[in-house]
Amino acid sequence: MSILGIAHTVISIAALVVAFVCLFKKGAIDPFSKLGKGYFILTAIACVSAFGLSKSGHFNPGHALGILILIFLGIAYLSGKRTKPVFLYIALFCTSTTLFLSLIPGINETLSRLPIGHPLADGPTSPIVQNALKVLLVLYLAGLTIQILRLKKTLKRIDGRV
Repeated sequence: MSILGIAHTVISIAALVVAFVCLFKKGAIDPFSKLGKGYFILTAIACVSAFGLSKSGHFNPGHALGILILIFLGIAYLSGKRTKPVFLYIALFCTSTTLFLSLIPGINETLSRLPIGHPLADGPTSPIVQNALKVLLVLYLAGLTIQILRLKKTLKRIDGRV
């Protein structure tokens, strides 16, 4: 791995750790909490650093995911500043989606590189990668549903409008 690849990996893992701490502490990634800001910054740096990485030397699906993640981070941040409940749902959806999208290449790269010398997969089309991504999708949808229901319950308790 190149120095950029190592730095990207370390930053990406740090962002994921912060995201999971947010989820376990608060049940969501709040873009305006200290941890949430850390997640946003680390994730943005990871996305930007990924643009310098490519096995083929060309634009690839990982770069497209990076662009989507950056767009969702921006939407989440702007939505989170609004006071209407619909914007809180949008921010929640966007932050959860950035985590989901970040895990896609993470799963592929991990399974395609480890264990060193005898990786479990040979790329994104390997059955183990495909099955892991299916499990990830189910976890994402379940987690998002739980977060939405919690937000709805919280908003009802606060002002009874939702």
